[in-house]
Amino acid sequence: MPNNPNNLVVLARARAFAVDLHRAVERRERLIGRASPGLRNQMLRASMSIPLNIAEGAGKDTRAEFAQFVGHAIGSANEVEQQMLLAHALALFDAEIDPLLDECREIRMMLYGLRKRLQSID
Repeated sequence: MPNNPNNLVVLARARAFAVDLHRAVERRERLIGRASPGLRNQMLRASMSIPLNIAEGAGKDTRAEFAQFVGHAIGSANEVEQQMLLAHALALFDAEIDPLLDECREIRMMLYGLRKRLQSID
């Protein structure tokens, strides 16, 4: 049941989100890197994990396997959302993070829908 990952809108949005978050972190590099280099690194890794898990799952043999990787992507979206909230609470980001938080949440909802469709079709 291989799927072409490039046909998935959620993958394109997740990839764009990871790039946008990376750029936002770069703009705050001195502040975030100095205050919390671990948070910075984990935030970037978790954001990149979302599209990478979707792409990997799309190439799996069964819908159940694909759904499992979509679940991993959901977990990464949850993780990066909390990391952005922590960075905001630590004053490492200001309101510029709000559109990224909104996009992360929308991507997560899209992933929930995708996983539900994959699990309901046998």
